[in-house]
Amino acid sequence: MESADDKHCRAPRKDKSSAEVATGRAILETTKGYRKQGSVVKVAIVGCGEVGRAYALACAAAGYELVLVDPRPSAAATAIADQNRASIHPSVDGAVGDVDRVWICVSGDLVKSITASLVGQLPSHAVVVDLTTASPDDKRECSATLADHGLEYVDAVIMGSVTLSGARTALLAAGPKANAVLAEFAVFGAPVQTMTDGRPGDAAAIKLLRTILTKGLESLAVECFMAAEQQGLRSNLYNVLTDVDTIGFVPFLEMLTTSHVQHAERRMHEVQRARAQLAEMGCPSVVLTGTETRFALTSAALKDDGPGEIAAGDVAATISWLLRSARAQPETV
Repeated sequence: MESADDKHCRAPRKDKSSAEVATGRAILETTKGYRKQGSVVKVAIVGCGEVGRAYALACAAAGYELVLVDPRPSAAATAIADQNRASIHPSVDGAVGDVDRVWICVSGDLVKSITASLVGQLPSHAVVVDLTTASPDDKRECSATLADHGLEYVDAVIMGSVTLSGARTALLAAGPKANAVLAEFAVFGAPVQTMTDGRPGDAAAIKLLRTILTKGLESLAVECFMAAEQQGLRSNLYNVLTDVDTIGFVPFLEMLTTSHVQHAERRMHEVQRARAQLAEMGCPSVVLTGTETRFALTSAALKDDGPGEIAAGDVAATISWLLRSARAQPETV
């Protein structure tokens, strides 16, 4: 039986399709009447999950002509198509012959097959924008596939949460046509960046580097907050994290990196004590095992061949030594 507390904590249910349509209307004021050189931009969105639907609503509000492609469209996707007089197709066959843009919004493992299916279907002026989480190598392969047939490709990655920001989520892109294409997303209010001289796959590489940091922090935050809550200390923990706000996030990360080589062994022992505490509480850590290994590797490298004199705060020199030591060591300690 559901407790009163469960009922209090449970988020109220919403009609997702209605909420998404409302979001599209909210975008209308900033996108109203946008046109490409006096003509309507025709966009095909391949994949009508959460990401595809967010962009579909924004396109409709901006006055773009819209084509949706999804072999199994959800009720929410069908509602968007119906309410915006957009066609919806099970595949790209016969659906994209007169479009200006194709925005691919499928899972990364499908992008190569989707890209291959576009060959012979698109007009010569069309540009394919790959918004998936595919690997850098897969994106480069997709770009080459289209280039062989005279078609342009842009590697674009979403740098935030579409769940929170919808079509206004920040984007990073690489490719010769990136600037022109991202202007069409900027109309939605999305912060957009292009990589100077970037080639397809470079934006995806940046996205994965960001993932190392953000998903690692996410895992640590989950374990840390669970432990703090169990001890009744979560609000106190927040109070001692304010130094990060004062310093700034990137300077804080650089400080951790440069001081890592000075204090690796001591910090390794701190991590061991933290792991022991979590185990005693019945919340054994799965993340700190890897953290301890990282400190152990650096500690071992320092004993074998230290970095010598590195100026305090010299990030480049610190990372250079860490890379050299990593290449010289076995994968585990």
